[in-house]
Amino acid sequence: MLGELNTVLTERDAVFASLDRLLADASLARSRVAIVEGPVGSGKSALLHGFLEAVEGASTTVLRATASRRDQSVPLDVLAQLGQTTRLPQPLRVSLNDRLTAMMARASDMDSTDSTLSHDSVADLREILLALVDLAEDHQIVIGIDNLHYVDEPSLRCLSYLVARLQQARVLVVLTHDAGRDLTNSPHCSELLNQPHATRLTLDMLSLTGVTDLIACQLGEHEARRLAADFADVSGGNPLVLNNLIRDHLSGIGQYPHGYSRALFSCLVNSDPETLAIVRALAVLGSGASLTDLAWLAGVEEWRTSGELHWLNAAGLLRGAAFRHPAAAADIVGDMSKAERDHLRLRAAELLHTHGAPAAAVAQQLVAAGQADRPWACKELLAAAEDALATNRVRAAVDYFELARQTDADGPAKAAALAGLSRAAWQLDPLSADRYLDPLMARVPPDDLDPRDLVETILQLSWRGDIGSMTMLLDELERRAQKAQGFGAEDIQGISTWLTCLYPAYARARKPVGLGVKTPAEIPQPNPWLTAASLANDLVRGHSGNIAAQAEKVLETVPPDTVSLWSGEAVVLALLCLAYTDKLDLATSWCDRLLTDSTGRDTPTRNALLTAVSAEIALREGDLTSALSKAEAAMTIVSPRGWGAALGLPLGCLILAAVRTGQLDLAAKYVALPFPEKMLESRYGLHYLYARGHYRLAAGHVKSALADFLSCGELTKMWAAHGAGLVPWRIGAATAWLRLDNHTQAKQFARDQLSKIPPGSSRLRGLALCVLAATSGSAQRARLLEEAVELIEECGDRFELATALTDLSSALRDVGDHRNARRISRRAWHTAKACGAEALSREIAPEHVDDTSAATTRKNLKALATLSEREMQVATLAAAGYTNQEIAAQLFITASTVEQHLTRVFRKLNLKRRQDLACELPMVS
Repeated sequence: MLGELNTVLTERDAVFASLDRLLADASLARSRVAIVEGPVGSGKSALLHGFLEAVEGASTTVLRATASRRDQSVPLDVLAQLGQTTRLPQPLRVSLNDRLTAMMARASDMDSTDSTLSHDSVADLREILLALVDLAEDHQIVIGIDNLHYVDEPSLRCLSYLVARLQQARVLVVLTHDAGRDLTNSPHCSELLNQPHATRLTLDMLSLTGVTDLIACQLGEHEARRLAADFADVSGGNPLVLNNLIRDHLSGIGQYPHGYSRALFSCLVNSDPETLAIVRALAVLGSGASLTDLAWLAGVEEWRTSGELHWLNAAGLLRGAAFRHPAAAADIVGDMSKAERDHLRLRAAELLHTHGAPAAAVAQQLVAAGQADRPWACKELLAAAEDALATNRVRAAVDYFELARQTDADGPAKAAALAGLSRAAWQLDPLSADRYLDPLMARVPPDDLDPRDLVETILQLSWRGDIGSMTMLLDELERRAQKAQGFGAEDIQGISTWLTCLYPAYARARKPVGLGVKTPAEIPQPNPWLTAASLANDLVRGHSGNIAAQAEKVLETVPPDTVSLWSGEAVVLALLCLAYTDKLDLATSWCDRLLTDSTGRDTPTRNALLTAVSAEIALREGDLTSALSKAEAAMTIVSPRGWGAALGLPLGCLILAAVRTGQLDLAAKYVALPFPEKMLESRYGLHYLYARGHYRLAAGHVKSALADFLSCGELTKMWAAHGAGLVPWRIGAATAWLRLDNHTQAKQFARDQLSKIPPGSSRLRGLALCVLAATSGSAQRARLLEEAVELIEECGDRFELATALTDLSSALRDVGDHRNARRISRRAWHTAKACGAEALSREIAPEHVDDTSAATTRKNLKALATLSEREMQVATLAAAGYTNQEIAAQLFITASTVEQHLTRVFRKLNLKRRQDLACELPMVS
């Protein structure tokens, strides 16, 4: 018999054996009652129906009934179901139905509080009892009733009467009962459960072995081994949940873990309203909720809540006071109507606020409800928003600030919400933040904003170049400083200087005051706006001789955060300081580290800025391909319109990299891109003007190019800069004068550049010497270019190195040194190819590729053949100008291994200098 049962009855052999034993006892005219108990979903119904199907036959008559919560109010519903069994003899079925019909007609007059039966009902029950006793003479009777806890009260009275009087009949009564239900308030239930011949049988949750067996029956052994542990953990061994998981997995409706919520709902669908209320309250409050809070939110007595949690745990639906899978809470809340959900969320927020819960917990409930009409709501939301920014949860902060803005709070609180919203949204997309920045400036009085919000708003306005508004906010800060309210004079002085360093025209709107000798190392930390001001001041005016060391100090002490926009500004300025002073390895290391740290953080604007800086560093290293891709990525993360005046940084990089790679059509596309008018008045405009000048030079518009370079100079001079400037505009202007055959002007600009160069700037000195070489005689030209090559090599700019080498090769040919000219030309070609300067490599290649075979003697070819594959790789990269560290990174080996390979290469090729590698290697890409 047991072998015929469905696989859903896994690990139920002992219970079936007990039922078989009770059936055998009942066959000896000793009636028995079996109560099958277990938590919801434990398989009670499946077991009962499986047992009834197994025993039903010619010698056994089965009477079935299933009670439900929906029909619990229908009098005698369960008793009527028992009489509808088709296997009863026809006369008996007609007689039973007649009696039941009469009883049902009287049932509406029954008093549910009266435990006695009317005289007529007792008479009908006696007739039914006699009919059952007669039937039991020839057929064993099994009565199966599912869901005793839902049986209507009139049926319970009748069943209690019958069972008590069938003790000498061949009858087995099997009842299923949800162990979590309290039946003590029904005396007739108690009578049934406490019959002297009654036996309780308990169903437990399935073990891991049982789960594995059940999965194997339906999905096979392989899937059982793969899924058993996860399915057992998330189902708690509950057969109903488990079978739903398996069915969903088979159908593809919702494979694990996505099918879990459907499986959970299958257990809760017929739950009491109180149970469902408790489950919903738990979904809203989360696993940290106390029993008292859970009961209050559910609107259920605490003792009842405790009992429900116990049975939900017994059913495997909960683990303590938490769901077994995170998806459950969200899906349970989502299953409620919007009105129910919002009401519950709002009550939860009120509960958490009353108990002094963290602001974030309160705010989450308010945002989920979409309502904040409580007097305390704005304060909680503002505190939660700042906490969210402190932990890099920018989108959560936007949600909190947005809801706070919609409250009926007073002016300063409303102003704080709008200013915070603008600050947070700016970090996601500066363009979208305008919809908050505009009303902030138009409708919020400056005296409603606290000093910090004033300072943060100034930085946002700087991207728009709104000098008038920035001046107004600084005036407000100064007014408060005079009254000792908020920031001090030093803060105002610093921000004013920073603005002047970004927009020199700001000096005309407000008289700036320099920061004096204070450096980032002397500024109390953290103070990102003063740090940014000091770096910007040194950057544009060239005051500090150790600006690189100061920049690194900033990077070590002012990590970018999402609380203040100024921390990000200070970091970007520090990175640019390293790049402008040719500390490219250091700049790359810091920039890569910061980009890695920002991975996974929701800070698009910061990521775009760091990517743009990384592109600028790559450009200065001569890595043109990387510069192009990174600058394009930066303008994808934040759209060109979102960049504001700062667009000049990535756009200038794109244009210059496109020009140097020979992609003039691409450069023209970016030159034609619309940009904010204020960009050309800003520090970022220097990058754009310098790049556009080179594009115009390459396109043959020399006078327009010269105008761009000179515009860079005019802008730089507005800062009263003492140094060389952020871009080598004098070199650009000198190059344009050379193209116009005005060597006098070219020489003047080059000498002027040399006089402005700070100590240690090998790049600028090398570039200036290249220009002077172009205005000098042949012998002096070669000497100047050799010095320029050595200087440019030091800074690591492979593009400028390839250009200088090309000029040196030409100069050597002019003085008749053709052998060295070919050697240098080949090195120039390798360097140009390595950095992606295709136009330059094509310019070099036609004249010299054909004589490569002549230059590479048979002896050289034989020596090259002795190089291993890895040695050839290392030698080729070294010939192209890559450093040992860069070669190691490309080949995934250590710098020490690179050095060892190069030592062997030099020995095999009989070379003494790294520079000689280029002339010994074939001219291949």
